[in-house]
Amino acid sequence: MTNNFLEYALRYAKLGWKVFPCRPRQKVPATLHGVRDATSNTAIIKGWWSDNPDANIAVACGEPSGIHVVDVDVDEEKGIDGQKALEKLKKQGHSFNATVMQLTPRGGAHFFYQTEYPPRNKNSLFPGIDIRSTGFYVVLTPSVHPNGKRYEWPEGFSPWEHKYAHFPECLRPPGKANASDYGLQGLDSLPDTDVLRRASAYLETCDAAIQGMGGHDKLLWAAVAMVHGFLLTDDQAYRLLANEYNPRCVPPWDLSVPKDAKDFKRKVSEARKLKPQYEPGWLLRETADNIFTPEDIQRLIRNSTRTGKLVPTSTAEARKELAGIVKKETEELQFLCRPVGLLGDICSWINSTARKPQPWLTLGCALTFCGTLFGRKVKGDDELRTNIYCMGVAPSSAGKNHAPRQIRRLCLEAGCLDLLGGDDFASDTGIEARLEVSPATLFLCDEIGHLLAAIKSGKNPYTAKVVSLLMKLYSLSDSVYTGREYKDTDKRRVLVEPCCCLYGYSHPSRFFDGLSPEELQDGWLSRCLVFYTEDDPSKCRSDRVKNSSVPADLAQRVNAWFARQMTHEAGEGNLTGIVRAHATGSVSIPPAPLTVPVTQEAEEVFARFDNEVVTYGVKNPELATLWKKGEENARKIALIVAAGDSFEEPIITSAIADYGCRLAKFLLQDFSTKASRITGSAIGKKKQRVLAVIDRAGARGCTKGRLTQRTPWTLKRERDALLQDLIDSGEAVVGQGDRTLRLWTKEKYQEYLSQKAPS
Repeated sequence: MTNNFLEYALRYAKLGWKVFPCRPRQKVPATLHGVRDATSNTAIIKGWWSDNPDANIAVACGEPSGIHVVDVDVDEEKGIDGQKALEKLKKQGHSFNATVMQLTPRGGAHFFYQTEYPPRNKNSLFPGIDIRSTGFYVVLTPSVHPNGKRYEWPEGFSPWEHKYAHFPECLRPPGKANASDYGLQGLDSLPDTDVLRRASAYLETCDAAIQGMGGHDKLLWAAVAMVHGFLLTDDQAYRLLANEYNPRCVPPWDLSVPKDAKDFKRKVSEARKLKPQYEPGWLLRETADNIFTPEDIQRLIRNSTRTGKLVPTSTAEARKELAGIVKKETEELQFLCRPVGLLGDICSWINSTARKPQPWLTLGCALTFCGTLFGRKVKGDDELRTNIYCMGVAPSSAGKNHAPRQIRRLCLEAGCLDLLGGDDFASDTGIEARLEVSPATLFLCDEIGHLLAAIKSGKNPYTAKVVSLLMKLYSLSDSVYTGREYKDTDKRRVLVEPCCCLYGYSHPSRFFDGLSPEELQDGWLSRCLVFYTEDDPSKCRSDRVKNSSVPADLAQRVNAWFARQMTHEAGEGNLTGIVRAHATGSVSIPPAPLTVPVTQEAEEVFARFDNEVVTYGVKNPELATLWKKGEENARKIALIVAAGDSFEEPIITSAIADYGCRLAKFLLQDFSTKASRITGSAIGKKKQRVLAVIDRAGARGCTKGRLTQRTPWTLKRERDALLQDLIDSGEAVVGQGDRTLRLWTKEKYQEYLSQKAPS
């Protein structure tokens, strides 16, 4: 078997091991929640490693994978030799049965065991021997260590060749109920000595603090749970967090360094000052099997913010409310996926023919198709048009390609292939040229995340202006777009009332990698409706799925709208006299679209939603721009639904307005909770750019002046923060070189020291 990371990851998954990617040549998770994202789902695994083929492989130890690992470490620089500690235990009479074993790149080893009585995690149980169980992970073959060497399964000891031994009792850490084993004096004075087990169990559900991904906030939340939820003293909370939580962090705080220890302990003091949303000691009233996860709590808090009601303080009430929230969200999703009229019928047909039904993604795709079909044929009484941008985001092989494929088939059967543009954008002028020929066009773009990333990179000057053009077209669907001026005036394009619709679909990580925090503020994301799902449904094998042909009546209704002839009346309200310049000098007058009236009750629905949008922006200024076009998108959705509901006399009723507002609100609330992924991804990329500048300086080191010159894309405060994170994580080293303060990468610093050493 070759050293192919994806092949190995899939092979581990077949064993039932839950795996996840780490950054290439590192032990740092490449996913948002690290070990908690671990899975044996092959579709998700394929998506991860197709995004990053060189990503290291990590396995979630303990309960998720059924394996418990003894990590025997060797670190000559720190004087650690776990192999010697192991030999000492053997000389004392302790036996160790042969088991699955992996050699680690620094001369140590991972021993894999199974047991009915899982051990707890423990750092330095003996010098150089750590226990890795639930909540922890280890990196697997053929992953590459930062020192450039690979992890390896020695012949005959891989999980495919050897049986697991039972976990050795001599390596089992002391029981959790014994407070003194943790160095937590005074814990026995609490009403229940089992509190330590409960606190430890809860910490295992908390996200580890990962640098660049809100790590300090995650540590703060864990500290809040300790001091308020379990009523621990500051010293007790600090020691428990240091022993149980810190080892899972990436990178962990080095508590032997006074600065790190002080920073870590300060989080406990900060937590003490915070006023929790729950009655003090609420976690003490929970059983180990009935503890709220951080996601549950955040869900309750968000619901409290939306409704204005207090978060329940009793466990029973909180559980009841949480169940109600989940039920309500599920019912709302089901309602939104069943719109009325032509839009709903298209969704129903697509879902009925899907091997892996994805109703949420189907809705987004069908919306953009109907927006194109009705484009330049209907308008709101406020001149609003049906042009709309939607994004479908789902895991690889989860069925996200089905809806676009069926829309193409529908266009073929209904005789409206002219509505479809290219599958990709070569340039902004390419979009202009397409809309000049077909003013109403739908672009179905696979892997939109790759396209957005390429656009943002600026490497291709022809695609660099695509997003800028799409933003302009969104706002000029009822007006005139004038292209760039050329020396040859024949090249200049004028688009009259263009209806440009876009449905882009992508894997989650590719999609978020293609975005940046700036787009939360510049208005691009506020123009997009993001249909996000993590579902990977099982395959449907019914006979109905096998028959994916387009129903005749559906094709006829679509064709009727496509073939509908609109008048070209001149007069006030129409753009008479605005011409499209051609070499022949011909004049193109746009059709007069049918005005769809809005009832007074519907206007009141839109007004109430707009008030919600404004209120949300005041409370969440960092996301205010994302919500700014909330009402406009709600009106566009309602206009599309109304046109599909009645061919002859469409009207936006209060029910249709309510649907448009509820869909827009659901999408905005859902995407707002994921906005942190954009920020986290961007910070990680900026760190790598800073590190690359330092690395290019070589063994002589990089001066602060050189770093400033080579990173003009960042301001001093941000640059200093990024640099400090790199130094804290050990990825960058600062030191004195030739009487000047210089920076090195970890590898280049070793090279620098070797050059200075006397021969």
